[in-house]
Amino acid sequence: MKQGLPFVLYRHPNTDKVKGVFQADTKLYTSIDFTTSGFLFAPFHNASENIVLSADECLKADFKAISKLSYSDIVADDIGEQAHLNLVAKAIQTIKNGALRKVIVSRCIQVKRKVAALSVFSRALANYENAFCYIWHHPKVGTWLGATPEQLLRIDNNQLYTTALAGTLPFQEGEQPNWTEKELEEQQMVTDFLIAQLGKDLTSIQVSKVKSVMAGQLWHLKTDISGLLRAKSSLKQIIEKIHPTSAVCGLPKEEAKTFILNNEHYDRQFYTGFLGELNIEQKSSLYVNLRCMQVQPSGVSVYVGGGITAGSNVNDEWTETQNKSRTMLRLL
Repeated sequence: MKQGLPFVLYRHPNTDKVKGVFQADTKLYTSIDFTTSGFLFAPFHNASENIVLSADECLKADFKAISKLSYSDIVADDIGEQAHLNLVAKAIQTIKNGALRKVIVSRCIQVKRKVAALSVFSRALANYENAFCYIWHHPKVGTWLGATPEQLLRIDNNQLYTTALAGTLPFQEGEQPNWTEKELEEQQMVTDFLIAQLGKDLTSIQVSKVKSVMAGQLWHLKTDISGLLRAKSSLKQIIEKIHPTSAVCGLPKEEAKTFILNNEHYDRQFYTGFLGELNIEQKSSLYVNLRCMQVQPSGVSVYVGGGITAGSNVNDEWTETQNKSRTMLRLL
């Protein structure tokens, strides 16, 4: 970081191994067809405008947290509440008018506090064992870090694995989540979308039962989907079909994306994009960039959102984004 060179440190969920990819120059490399090898960082909009860190040097190290680290008392304020409520209300009305079935709307929370990015990353590793934790830096782009619970896809020996993750409830000690019809419907939409998109590219599709999983202090609904890639299918084709997924964009995909670009009034950049290992040792493992922040000289930008359906409640959606913001804010 002091030398001004690009790098990424990351850890896959439920492992003790932190990996590092270090690039020897400051060039911005990209992969239009996703056939190159390196660490991929792609935005929400126009995935072809991705950045691939060249794996000029790769290192691994064990990380074992001795104890949980203490959390800060930073909480999200109510700045931007009315604007977000208006956005959610517009989304609900658009859905009721029949133009959309579901759309994910988001917002950006600004925290004016300088942070030591590597220390925040260490806290993420210690406290979010079941998430993909990373810190990514390029001197020409900036510094991002996160702890995301959602895998976009994994390809290993022509076998593809992906997950449908949707629905959110706060964790309550000693209590199981009480899912409503709204969350169940939202999760089923994501599952149906992935199966429909991947149907022509996979053989022997297997779909697990829906289960409740924890990510940080939040519950989510998750379905695992897998299958064997057909010979004519490529990673580029798969990504074009499923990104952005209905869990971060909506349904129908293009109409939902247009609504987001026209109404959120800020640039998501890499939030709800995807990142991870691209063709490293003949394997690719990519994650959706959720629960993330952008580190800047004057503070951090934390990104949060929620899925809107016809059954959404405006105030509940605001509360959901407040709950989601704690995953990152409590690390500062």
